[in-house]
Amino acid sequence: MRGFLILLATLAALAGTPALADRAGGGVSDPRAFVANTYAAYARSSDSTPPEQRSAYSARLAGLFVDYDRAWSGGDEVGSVDFDWWVNAQDWQISNVRITQSENGPTRRTVTARWRNIDRTESSRFLFVRWHGRWYLDDVINGSGSGDNGWTLSALLQERP
Repeated sequence: MRGFLILLATLAALAGTPALADRAGGGVSDPRAFVANTYAAYARSSDSTPPEQRSAYSARLAGLFVDYDRAWSGGDEVGSVDFDWWVNAQDWQISNVRITQSENGPTRRTVTARWRNIDRTESSRFLFVRWHGRWYLDDVINGSGSGDNGWTLSALLQERP
């Protein structure tokens, strides 16, 4: 029974509410537009985050979120993702957003977002993979990807209490 409940939770996480992802099912048709639309939503409001978009995540990234949520739930400790990773902050006032995309073969895209948040310049690279004709967000690298100059989302999600 426990295995069945975990399977249901995983499927629910994969289904998500695709508010900014394409409504036609999982994944997105245009990675650049998906990232641009997300930042436009953040720029419109500094009071609320856009809806969760797990339906746009690859199975690998969605699974990492499920494991992370399970590992950090119920405890008093704060997890390694204690900020909004889309804007690399807990508070935001987004402006000057610039989005570019590069192709890395037929099944990979990198979308780079550069923006200003309050008083600092930020950048993240969104790594997409193609599966069954749709694009899925597979990882995010902020800044250099590690240390004081950035992070990699998949690495943060694998940290444990």
